[in-house]
Amino acid sequence: MGKTKKILLTGYIGHKNFGDDLLFKIAIRKVKKISNAQVYIALVGEQKSPEYLYEFYPDLKIIKFEKKIPLLFNNKFDKVFFIGGGVFFDYKKEISNKSYFLRLFSNFIRYSIPKLLGTRFAGIGIGIGPYYCNKTKKIHSQIIKNFDILGVRDKVSFDLALTMRAKNLHLSNDLSLSLHKELNVENHNDKRNDEIIICPRTYGHKIEYEKHIGELIAFADHVENNGFKTHWIFLQEDKLELQNLLVSKFRVTVWNPYKMSIFQFIDFFRKAKVVYTSRMHTIFIAGMVETPIITIPVHQKLIYASSLFYEKPIMIDPLSSADAYIKAFQNYKCHKLNSRNVIKEAKILEALDAKICSWLAQS
Repeated sequence: MGKTKKILLTGYIGHKNFGDDLLFKIAIRKVKKISNAQVYIALVGEQKSPEYLYEFYPDLKIIKFEKKIPLLFNNKFDKVFFIGGGVFFDYKKEISNKSYFLRLFSNFIRYSIPKLLGTRFAGIGIGIGPYYCNKTKKIHSQIIKNFDILGVRDKVSFDLALTMRAKNLHLSNDLSLSLHKELNVENHNDKRNDEIIICPRTYGHKIEYEKHIGELIAFADHVENNGFKTHWIFLQEDKLELQNLLVSKFRVTVWNPYKMSIFQFIDFFRKAKVVYTSRMHTIFIAGMVETPIITIPVHQKLIYASSLFYEKPIMIDPLSSADAYIKAFQNYKCHKLNSRNVIKEAKILEALDAKICSWLAQS
């Protein structure tokens, strides 16, 4: 039988966020192939109903902590696998010297000591940055140096990882791209409806970018008055007052893993006419099912994701007026998906994916 491997999956897990639930589902596919593996996640605080994760993997072991994860927790595992998403970033512009040195000490105990004692770390599809303070960048650099393999999802993350002296570094796109073949094969005989999907996110990191929500509402009013239907889709519960406002005027769907499957949710995007979004994982979903995309880049990761699917993606500045959204709708059919580039990048991800699976299976 061999020794049981204890694997800890790490990411934004259990928060009913579609993009991260998708990454979790893909990661679970990998660990299911490993013999004698026990798979764990750690949750902090009172998370609402994380039990839905058992639908993805009934044998999952969920460990809950009230306030924070114990310092030597990672030492309990053979492998700690970061499954993707925006993991290493910090919007603080300054931290005190006391906080800085405490976090360096904490990282030494959480990562460096476990590695010395045999725990191994790796990640795929990781987002790094932005940083507005060099101290927080150094704090995360200390963690990243402990990784055996690090796959990052965009060029900015790659350049930052280089400055952090990451070892065995790969530029490989988001883990969700591994579904490209599966979703693309299913797509060819589907009929599209006349629905315009609007998939935004509030963005508190740059309050001025909240403007794009109001302009999207004005755009939706315009197109609905001209005979089109809009469908507002949220990958996670956002500001409830915003969603309640939208429900009174438009069709709204919020990802709920208790009511639908990953692939049922993707079908909304598969059948749409066009997708407007300020969320990165929406770009990947729509791009893989070949639905035209119009991007509002509130973060650099959306620019990189859009450039994966288009040579010249349609992007609207978050500070633009509704006129820009209307003009983009009039012209979106002129832009064709760059299928060759998508296939090439999917193969790059597949090669790194094989390395990660081999790493997970190693004793």
